[in-house]
Amino acid sequence: MKHKTALLLTVLLAFIAGICVQAAHILEPELGKLEPVNIATYEHNAIGKRQDNATTTSETSISPRLKTVRFIAGLFWASPSGLQRRCAATIITSNTLVTSAICAKSDYPASKYGQGGWRIVTGAEERYMQTPPSSAQAYVVSNVQIDECSNFAIITIEGSMTFGGGLMPVFISSHPVDQGATLYTFKTAEPAGRSFLSLTNGIATECDKYLPGYADENFLCTQPVLGQTVTNDYLGGDPIIGFSSQPDGSLAVLVGVTGLYYSTLEEAQTASANDATAYRFNALAAPHVRDIATLAGVSPESLVSTGKLS
Repeated sequence: MKHKTALLLTVLLAFIAGICVQAAHILEPELGKLEPVNIATYEHNAIGKRQDNATTTSETSISPRLKTVRFIAGLFWASPSGLQRRCAATIITSNTLVTSAICAKSDYPASKYGQGGWRIVTGAEERYMQTPPSSAQAYVVSNVQIDECSNFAIITIEGSMTFGGGLMPVFISSHPVDQGATLYTFKTAEPAGRSFLSLTNGIATECDKYLPGYADENFLCTQPVLGQTVTNDYLGGDPIIGFSSQPDGSLAVLVGVTGLYYSTLEEAQTASANDATAYRFNALAAPHVRDIATLAGVSPESLVSTGKLS
């Protein structure tokens, strides 16, 4: 059953209303000035070289493309009724992940499934499915920091993940997103078939008509895409990936996380009908680098890639 929660246009406008007052100097790193650390290897993330990004997939239970992504974990709600999938979360360090704010709010899952707490699930391809297998690794979430103004959440876990094999972090791009940059996301809410999706940066003048001042609130506006499904994917939280230019090729980096759709259709605003023309307003990751570093206990410089997005 799809959740019929009124959270598209209504929630998005609430996020950026006057009640959202931010200290800009706290949230915004000096873009383009943070130096990357140890990024001269493709082993740091799962996508690798640009030629590996063919979108041809077969119709299987989990898309072959999605199977290879080592920096995406599952965000689950743990209650007496078991684990319930909520969204994806992107791994930044061994104890820190990011997702959308609306994904990480606990009021809805608590009311639907009962009181409990968040878990991060890794270690199995089925971490994208509604019910993970017993072989998956579940980590207790110790803290969730939510920025409602930009629909961004930072998650920290108890203990730490061990990287290698099927589990690795991803760098954050600290370079501004140019109009012509090539972006991709993974539809983890629909893990069958073509989960690897190309995104097009929205034209600023057009995006501003839908959501005036969106850029000042650290949103990335993307145009409608073929096959988008507001009804299945309205929570967002999936990683938006770009390619950062490096001396030996392009490195896959995190640009942001998918956010809420803007729709003028009333039915789509309650996630009960699809709108193929809806624009999406996504959360950029770069403005939160310093907050992520503080929570992770690392330097901001160790988290970013400054290469231009190609």
